[in-house]
Amino acid sequence: MSTIQEIKAAIEALSPAQRVELERLLHQPAEPVAEKALPQPDYAARRRRIFGNRVLPNPVLEARGSVST
Repeated sequence: MSTIQEIKAAIEALSPAQRVELERLLHQPAEPVAEKALPQPDYAARRRRIFGNRVLPNPVLEARGSVST
């Protein structure tokens, strides 16, 4: 016997009140889980820590040849 047939047989064996309760539980919307916002990394602070306050060249603009020095 397959699992689906076993589930159908078990549901058919329930009393009408139990079927209504099962249907209510299966069709009620799930409660949203309150997700805690994760802190976002501060990339600018990391860049300053690594390179200091130097102005870094933009490699995209250099590749395009549109850098004015």
